[in-house]
Amino acid sequence: MGSALLLTAVLPVVASAGPFKVKNLQAISAGPSLFPAGCPGAFHDSEKPTGLEIETAITVNPANPRNIVATWKQDVSAVFNARDDVVASSLDGGKTWRRSTIPGLTRCTGGTSDTASDPWVSAGGDGTVYFGGQSGLTSTDPPLIAIAASHSVDGGRHWAAPATVAPRLGGNEQPAVTGSPTLAGHAYMVWANFLFTVPPPWANTLSFSRTTDSGTTWSPPVLIDQPGPFAVDQAPRLLVLPDGTLLALFARTDLEAGFGAHYAARSLDEGRTWLAPVQLGPHLPLTEFIHPEFGHLPQPHYPSAAVAPDGTAYIAFENNSSASSGGIGVAKSRDGGLTWSSSTLRVSGYAFEPAIAVSKHGIVGLIWYDLRNDRPGDAALTADVWFAHSHNRGSSWQQTHVAGPTDLQTSPLPVQNYVGEYQGLAGLRSGFAAAFTLPAPQAKDGPTDIFFARIKPGGGHGKDNRR
Repeated sequence: MGSALLLTAVLPVVASAGPFKVKNLQAISAGPSLFPAGCPGAFHDSEKPTGLEIETAITVNPANPRNIVATWKQDVSAVFNARDDVVASSLDGGKTWRRSTIPGLTRCTGGTSDTASDPWVSAGGDGTVYFGGQSGLTSTDPPLIAIAASHSVDGGRHWAAPATVAPRLGGNEQPAVTGSPTLAGHAYMVWANFLFTVPPPWANTLSFSRTTDSGTTWSPPVLIDQPGPFAVDQAPRLLVLPDGTLLALFARTDLEAGFGAHYAARSLDEGRTWLAPVQLGPHLPLTEFIHPEFGHLPQPHYPSAAVAPDGTAYIAFENNSSASSGGIGVAKSRDGGLTWSSSTLRVSGYAFEPAIAVSKHGIVGLIWYDLRNDRPGDAALTADVWFAHSHNRGSSWQQTHVAGPTDLQTSPLPVQNYVGEYQGLAGLRSGFAAAFTLPAPQAKDGPTDIFFARIKPGGGHGKDNRR
């Protein structure tokens, strides 16, 4: 495997060949509910607030770059998860959108499951768009959760009935699907399985499955990694490198060692076997950050990963030092995931939920939320969405304000990190497509809305323009 190269530095926030500007900022979840009557028969359906949407993923179709597809959790309860997952698709580069659902994913759409969660989308090089997510029964303890997949051949307008990647099982969590950029009909799913018994030990796994027939059937699960009895692997992401190498990137919390970190495992045979993972970034303390007025701050530690056209692999993660001092960690590998270097983009406020992507021209982009504009004592937890780009593989960055200020206190789900646990960013031929959650005052249709923004080169007001 080679050893991980752990170089931790602080990246300057400087100009790197011109600013970006935000276009087409709009709420793509707005409009009448797709489930006006709820989901009759679903467990605790009445406790799922209509119009509360969180956790977005987004993809751009390589076969039609004007086709953008996003997904999110719809009508989310703090305890019993979502009524269903919703997909929105655009065929005109993000100007207009149409919502759709996965038939049979939950009772809302003709299935037997009480709930859905953790939606993900990814387009393959042949134009097939893949969906991955959870579908399960929440009337049991623990909930019995299946890992489900679907696919669309018309750009996300219509979806096949879900295929079962992993059957209902307590502890199934956090699936992410990736379409192959080169092999027609091939896509890959990774997911975690964990149950937090008190006290440990735990028996947790990270698994993989593959389809070679455009999502109709999926291979039996293959083990990627199983940590020790006092550790948890979670939030896996999968990248396909230009030479066909698969990289599974994930977070690990190790109570015995006393720290968290991120890791990369490699497969050289399309996921049939996996090499031992290497650590790819710094040790992260197992510390909660507390706001003096509002308590626990969002810290989901869901990493985001992307691969550049030249094969450079990137992962972004939270790397804060206090409740008022923020940073986004960025690690990269230029040798297929064998060795990694890491650094931190520092910002003037607590930062969380980064998403990373690379444009077709190799520009690296990041979005995240931070609290730099929060003011003590004003009864609001003020956050903004920011974007940074780099033309030199992350050696320097320039920031652009995307959306906000918004008040996280208006979102009724603090246990869900206020706006969910992850957001979406995808590279375009020129610029980026972003999908993220905002509560009031931006949200107009329920407690939260999902917003889309196209972020393009040119215009803007220079670096850090809302400091």
